[in-house]
Amino acid sequence: MTTRCRSFGASVIGPSHVSAMKPNQDAWLRFHHSWGDGIAVSDGLGSKLLSNIGSELACQSVFSAARRTACDKTNSRNLNLVTDIVAQWLSMTIPLDSKEAAATCLFAVRLNDGVVRVGILGDGCAVAVKNDGGLLVLAEDKKKSFSNITIALSTDTQDRHWILSEIPELECRAVVLCTDGVSDDIEDLEGFMHGLVASNQGLSSVTASRRLFKMIEGWPVPKHSDDKTIACLFQDEVEDE
Repeated sequence: MTTRCRSFGASVIGPSHVSAMKPNQDAWLRFHHSWGDGIAVSDGLGSKLLSNIGSELACQSVFSAARRTACDKTNSRNLNLVTDIVAQWLSMTIPLDSKEAAATCLFAVRLNDGVVRVGILGDGCAVAVKNDGGLLVLAEDKKKSFSNITIALSTDTQDRHWILSEIPELECRAVVLCTDGVSDDIEDLEGFMHGLVASNQGLSSVTASRRLFKMIEGWPVPKHSDDKTIACLFQDEVEDE
């Protein structure tokens, strides 16, 4: 048996944005290459005019920074991934007003060095599902926050604003990223995460993504009005040919 990384995800525009004729301000991206695998999720700040563009660029910035970190033979693992994500995003937003494109950023990246890097900037959550059944949860502690301002990618973003962790690849079954339109409504986090991973194990990425889209499209909870996005990076065993 050979272990390989796979991914699936889906994003659904919220009813409030449909009625206001606004675009989906969430975005997600996945990548699988010889140098590594990863997923990214972003939620554009609703008050910003270009937030839907900012969220798309946030996901692209994760891919670009991950590739640079993995493939830079001169600096390689010493390149600070989150510093480069911010730098890439700021570069990509030119000539736009980056303040009007502010967006959160969540990622899970595996770069062939034995660890899975997970990070979150802003709201939403990132959850690593471990092989022993445990969960590692990365999320803002809103109870300790005295401000309604969401941390997001901007010219003021610093490394200390990120919540980061590294999980040994052999201990990590999956990582799930959710925007706050999903995470704020989950009451049984452990049950939800284990159920999501188990129910899609063995399915193709296309089938799993379609199932996930149907699930969040019919999200039966009070805060259904927001855009909702989920992405999952997981390890799957396949038989050797």
